[in-house]
Amino acid sequence: MGVKLRQTPTTSYIGPGLVVVVCLVPLWLWSQAAPVGFRFGDATATLRSIAVLCGLAGIVAFSCNLVLGGRIALIEPFFGGLDKMYRTHHRIGLVSFNLLLAHGLLMLASAATVSFDAAGRLLLPSPNWTVTLGALALVGMIVVMGLTLYARLNHEVFLWVHRFFGLVFALGALHAFRTPGTKALSPALTTYLLVFVLAGIAAYFYRSLLGDLFVRRRQYRVSHINRRGGEVAEITLDPSDGALPFTPGQFVFLTFQSSSMREWFRPFSREPSGQSELVSLRTGAIRKQFHPFSITSSPDQRELQVAIKASGDYTNALEHLRVGDRALIEGPYGSFSHRRVPRRKQVWIAGGIGVTPFLSMARSLSDDYDVDFYYAVKSRSQGYFIDDFEELAQAHPNLRTIAFPEDEAGFLTAEEVERRSGDLSDKEILMCGPKVMTQALEAQFEQRGVPGARIHYEEFGFVR
Repeated sequence: MGVKLRQTPTTSYIGPGLVVVVCLVPLWLWSQAAPVGFRFGDATATLRSIAVLCGLAGIVAFSCNLVLGGRIALIEPFFGGLDKMYRTHHRIGLVSFNLLLAHGLLMLASAATVSFDAAGRLLLPSPNWTVTLGALALVGMIVVMGLTLYARLNHEVFLWVHRFFGLVFALGALHAFRTPGTKALSPALTTYLLVFVLAGIAAYFYRSLLGDLFVRRRQYRVSHINRRGGEVAEITLDPSDGALPFTPGQFVFLTFQSSSMREWFRPFSREPSGQSELVSLRTGAIRKQFHPFSITSSPDQRELQVAIKASGDYTNALEHLRVGDRALIEGPYGSFSHRRVPRRKQVWIAGGIGVTPFLSMARSLSDDYDVDFYYAVKSRSQGYFIDDFEELAQAHPNLRTIAFPEDEAGFLTAEEVERRSGDLSDKEILMCGPKVMTQALEAQFEQRGVPGARIHYEEFGFVR
């Protein structure tokens, strides 16, 4: 569940707006370096100029993508939450890929206007290292993007594939700076590109290569495991070096250092099977796999609690987690919280395991809040934390819990919420659950006159 907190245009649009601006600046610097008309004098020059513009915007966008992928806490607020930043990161990745691909294709087209032999020479190994570096970067980017978008990779392999983006970026940057026109036409443009290339490389080293040295991570130890049903567990962690300060509703990235999980995840095993042996190969691993999970405890507690639902290789392996195992925690992240919206009359809506951030909010709820909590589940048996909320409701008269099982009552609607909670004009609405649910309810609430600025939701799937 990733955060999509819609408070003000500032929190939502400053970050993406700045990214757009910084990608357009090199185009303006290029246009000021020499007469534009001269660069569009014929088909060859026109195609080459458009290719250069695509390349300039593409390399700056690629740099921004590496910076956003660095998960730098100081940048997150400009995007309204980490998930919004990651969503921008994903979109910029696609944009930079298309721009750089267009750069290569347009350079081929420009050469083809001279002769097909000239275009062919751009595709073959060449003593001209500028051309070779550009070709290697383009091919590498196509391979990495293809694997990322279309191959079914487990988390560990996915991380290794993503690390190759740094090599691809370095090759592309060398190609850009070896191109004579960049430096000869505009020193300002060269300096601008250099700043962004260095920022991208620094972010890549900070997150992907030297994260163990530079990223702040706290040590915890598993003190209790409360298994709720067959696939959900709430894990209590005791801090080894100081408790983590956080706001209710936030999440952390964590990894467990567990010998039993590591044994289950071993890549190769042989087991007796009758008169033969069963050989198993696994591509997964658990070393340094940091996954995002919602915090369910109150900030007033010394111990930290997270709720986890088995939904993949890593979370399924948590069945083998044991009390005493160690954990490394990075964070907190996210802006989704009942404390970060202006009104204290609120409606909370959770779908399935989307209940987890609301647990932290409810466990830290003060008496000056008035909250109706709707818990939409497929069936009552899947209301993993309904007992917790009913107990909290007894302690907080202003917290009302409404279970809404789909097999008994159908889908939860804005009309039903308004019927039970009354006038919504003075209430903030916070939602967390599957995307299809939050999008449908958002549209319904807006149709009933609730301003979009008062509808806040976490997108299911970013945090487990």
